[in-house]
Amino acid sequence: MMAPLARVVHSLPGRKRIKIDERRGDTAYFETLQKELAECPGVGAVVTNSRTGTALVIHKVEDPVLWRYIAEHGLLQLGKNETSAPAVGPSIVDDIRNVERKPYPKSGKKPDIRRLIFLGMMGMGIVQVIRGNIAIPAIAAFWYAYFILPATNDDNQEHSFLETKLSEES
Repeated sequence: MMAPLARVVHSLPGRKRIKIDERRGDTAYFETLQKELAECPGVGAVVTNSRTGTALVIHKVEDPVLWRYIAEHGLLQLGKNETSAPAVGPSIVDDIRNVERKPYPKSGKKPDIRRLIFLGMMGMGIVQVIRGNIAIPAIAAFWYAYFILPATNDDNQEHSFLETKLSEES
């Protein structure tokens, strides 16, 4: 019998949530999977749910050791995770930094991202006040806007307000 196709839907060091759509509802398979994975050296706990077709594995072993054990025992085959969002990598952060450094062609001024964020947070705060959510959402938006605004007056645009405050305290 061929192992069912599975995908990792959430992964943290020492914690993996695996979805096995092919076997959703198959209680016997998930009981067997739970017993087999629990026998893997370094696996602390396995929680399966046949109704959702998922298995949560808490482990102390390195990921390659876990995946090798799963493959050797024919428990499942890992496929590509089509539902996961792309990770925000250094390229996106670098692109934002590059935009902040490039001057506008006509005026020669650099864009001020912090002022835009400030205006956006103030706008969100106003929307929350209009909706009647004054207690937490509006106050939070205004609080974030307050901390962003002082950074716009700094001569050093490379550091945020909080980074500047932390370096002064050191």
